[in-house]
Amino acid sequence: MLPIVQSDPKENVSSDEKQRENQDSDFLKLVKTAKKSELRALAKILMPYIAEAELKQVRVWGDRSRIHLDKATISVNDLLINTRSGHVTIHENCFFGHRCMLLTGSHDYTKTGMDRLKAVPDSGNDIEVESGAWLGSGVTVLGPAKIGRNAVVAAGSLVTKDVPENTIVAGNPAKPVKRIDGKDI
Repeated sequence: MLPIVQSDPKENVSSDEKQRENQDSDFLKLVKTAKKSELRALAKILMPYIAEAELKQVRVWGDRSRIHLDKATISVNDLLINTRSGHVTIHENCFFGHRCMLLTGSHDYTKTGMDRLKAVPDSGNDIEVESGAWLGSGVTVLGPAKIGRNAVVAAGSLVTKDVPENTIVAGNPAKPVKRIDGKDI
């Protein structure tokens, strides 16, 4: 149990800070008085719940309205989606290993310094993951790219172009290694 510690109000607290203090729940007020060892103990208790929530959290860099998950039927895990230079569409029955990235953002490599940082196209790098596709853990897809129906992208691969349907690709950059039916490419 965390002890309740009464503390004297600070003299030079801004009105905004005073208002926030008044809005804090009793729990938050209590946490603010905790010792570091008590906070470490609390973190240890909460960590499994935080980790589980993090593993189910889609992270987005860019305009969320460019993400089309309306057909998605399976959790996308801790997917990072960058929509800076295009739309990302994920169809039904697609599944993703952990720490996958779908990146539409790009920079003009012919520029230098801050000009390169700011030279980002607004469109043209769409990514589409068609029905039944499977991206293993740690896959990165650089748009523009389409992952075909029932395609498999091996863990750790870097996709830089379209992946044909019913094809297994692997590597950096990802290349076809065989067909879903087991036949060689």
